[in-house]
Amino acid sequence: MVKTTSNYVYSANGVEFKIYHTVKPSKSGLKPYWVLADYSTGKRRLLNHQTKQEAERRADTIRAAMAKGQTNRLALSHGQWQEVCIAMEVVRAVGTGETLSTAARQWADARAMLAMYDNCTSISDVVHYYVTHLHKAGKHVPVSFAEATTPYHEFKVNGGKSTAHCENIECRLGRLVGLLPKGIMTDELTAGQLDEAVMKMNLGPKTTNEYRIMMVNFFKWAAKQSPPMVPKGFNPAMDMERKRVIQGEVKFLRVAELKTILTNLPAKRPDLLPLVVLICFAGLRPSEAVRLDWAEVGDDYIRLPGTKSKTGYCRQIPIQPNLEKWLKPWRKPKGPICPDVNLVHVNPALLRVASVKIEHDALRHGYGTHRQRVVKNIGQVSEEMGNSMAICKRHYANPFCTETEALEWFNIYPDETRNSAEIPGANKNDETALVAELAQTA
Repeated sequence: MVKTTSNYVYSANGVEFKIYHTVKPSKSGLKPYWVLADYSTGKRRLLNHQTKQEAERRADTIRAAMAKGQTNRLALSHGQWQEVCIAMEVVRAVGTGETLSTAARQWADARAMLAMYDNCTSISDVVHYYVTHLHKAGKHVPVSFAEATTPYHEFKVNGGKSTAHCENIECRLGRLVGLLPKGIMTDELTAGQLDEAVMKMNLGPKTTNEYRIMMVNFFKWAAKQSPPMVPKGFNPAMDMERKRVIQGEVKFLRVAELKTILTNLPAKRPDLLPLVVLICFAGLRPSEAVRLDWAEVGDDYIRLPGTKSKTGYCRQIPIQPNLEKWLKPWRKPKGPICPDVNLVHVNPALLRVASVKIEHDALRHGYGTHRQRVVKNIGQVSEEMGNSMAICKRHYANPFCTETEALEWFNIYPDETRNSAEIPGANKNDETALVAELAQTA
């Protein structure tokens, strides 16, 4: 217990300090102390001294420090001040000219950034990783976005991607070039600029997301070139906005609508007949059907090569009995099945000749929906159509198609009473045409 016996005010060159004369218990008995009350640091400190003279000298030292603006130093303990001195020596040894306060502020900022990550590591490890990878990355050579799109398209072509896929990429990149600032460099593009360009196209959520995926792959490719076109890790497309795709029920062609189309096509647009039946009765994509050759159509199966499929994988599709009848008047040993067919004009043509409005992919969705109701096997439908099982399940496990309708779909046959000679473009006599073709190839 501290007992105060007396106190007095000491004037240190005009600054008054109160000094208390106290006694404290010790092992040898009560011991006198002189306690200096100091308020120079903004808070009250009681400084113990064994003699009155020491307390007064301490008051003089504090007064001198106050005159020089060094009161913050007085707030530190001896151990803390020693740490400050060591830190000063460390900063000076680096030779960057930075002050201790600047170095401490940068350290605090770096720790705050690292604190955002769960597995926080040391700043030294982070800097080492950065310097190592920066050295490996090397310098990139800036290239305009317009110039970079050409070799990227060539890369896709040389990589064996389907013609339709490569043409789609070329078209989409071309649209971006026209909407982005003229001459902009690849390493200057931002996610905001890409989002704005895509937004101007007024695309749906699914196509918007496809643009984002395409650009993510484009920047990854650009960073791997020699020399790189962008710095390592530069990929603004990763920050592009992702649209939420609401999956609705697909709109598929009905039996009555297909009958109407197949009734009108032979007389009005016979060139579209093979395309329509290949889509509706074999589940081919329109782009796959126009690339198909008669040599790839067997007696029981259509063998679609990977080079002609959208996915790049070959597949084998069974030929339904009704499809065989529809293709019979057109069969040849070889040659394109759907020559000179422009897919852009197919749906408008069907509307014009049959008065049936075709929704997007409604022909192929008609095959998938009715085929699933017949076989009741999503895996089989997936293999035949070249889609994932998830997509087939979402699209074709359709409760609005009955089994009766499904059986009727694959029971639509051509009118046997009509002579093939009445269909422009069809073989007038199958055997005569086959013999003629074989004679030409002999």
